[in-house]
Amino acid sequence: MSSTQPNTNETIVAAFQHGDERAFTQLYDQFYERLYFFACRFVNEAEAKDVTSEAFIQLWNKRANFDSLASVRHFLFVVVRNKCFDILKHEIVKTKKHDELVYLLDKSDEDALFLEQVRSELIRMIYNEVDKLPPKMKEIFLLSFAEGLKPGAIAQRLQISVQTVSNQKLSAIKILQAALGNQSLLLSLLILLYADL
Repeated sequence: MSSTQPNTNETIVAAFQHGDERAFTQLYDQFYERLYFFACRFVNEAEAKDVTSEAFIQLWNKRANFDSLASVRHFLFVVVRNKCFDILKHEIVKTKKHDELVYLLDKSDEDALFLEQVRSELIRMIYNEVDKLPPKMKEIFLLSFAEGLKPGAIAQRLQISVQTVSNQKLSAIKILQAALGNQSLLLSLLILLYADL
């Protein structure tokens, strides 16, 4: 890292305020995945990408207004939440998105938004480790964790035995537990996966 490159939260935000594109890139790298996974809770992947990108465009356009990393983070999550809300409002008539819409309305206070930020970060960390799993194990894990399929449905889709699905899923959880170490909240999320083995 060069001596002129922003390297602390304060200097990153200060440089960003003055239009430094390197500082903007650092903020983008720091928050993109968290925001994307947050948006994916409510809208599809393509919409989540669009919503996240639009949030960063708004951030850049309002860059002079931010004096701390916390204010940047809060702004980005609020923008993403509101854009997801707008998408769901348009789809509520033709889809079953009512529960997600009610959830967003109920969770509009600061504490709830913070908890959503933490949850998104935990999911991002899990997915980073999942990407390192062997291909078949990763596929089984994602069918279970991301799509919510039961072992029988996964076995039928992949044309393998239910026992193989359960073994692969259990192995994936053990690998992730080892990789995530002392992250107790993450481990708690993973323990929930044991129920359907």
